Amino acid sequence: TLVNAFAVSCNSVFAPLGVKLGGARLVAMAKRFGFNQPPSIPGAAESTIPSARTIGDDLSVGSSAIGQGLVQATPLEMSDVAATIAMGGRRPIPTLLAHQRPRFVRVASPRVAHQVQQMMIAVVQYGTGTSAQIPGVVVAGKTGTAELKNTSTNSGDPNASSPQNTDAWFVGYAPVGHPRVVVGALFPNQGAGGAA
Repeated sequence: TLVNAFAVSCNSVFAPLGVKLGGARLVAMAKRFGFNQPPSIPGAAESTIPSARTIGDDLSVGSSAIGQGLVQATPLEMSDVAATIAMGGRRPIPTLLAHQRPRFVRVASPRVAHQVQQMMIAVVQYGTGTSAQIPGVVVAGKTGTAELKNTSTNSGDPNASSPQNTDAWFVGYAPVGHPRVVVGALFPNQGAGGAA
């Protein structure tokens, strides 16, 4: 199922779905989530995705759909993505100003956000993110693995599959239904997201 594919982070399901969606729609949705926009926090790095024209062929679109290729995402960006799902599809604009009324931008419908939330719950309940379980608390999350170079064992590089060649990350929020905390963590050169 789609939920199970998300829970176990199955790229071979989501890359073809990205191709079916198409580069233009993929990039448009990424922009709604904050990609290719100057960050609202001074000094923060910008998360980027190439334009639909620049991405290229179907293989590159599929690669971009799973966050590989030329996609660059910061922990702040991915935390904001998790917060958007936690807030029912309303993206909170990050700020460092205390006591400021939060600003939101509608990114997805509450129905779509709820569906993604169910997938994120599955990640923590039985998927790649079981390490994020908290007794008595329903946690929603997503693991990720960012390749820093070609990690294919067919590349001829005997060290291709080394954890040093990938960054691991996790984003999540809790408790589901009444979110109080959103977290994003990046573990440079530490291997697969769930394992790290």
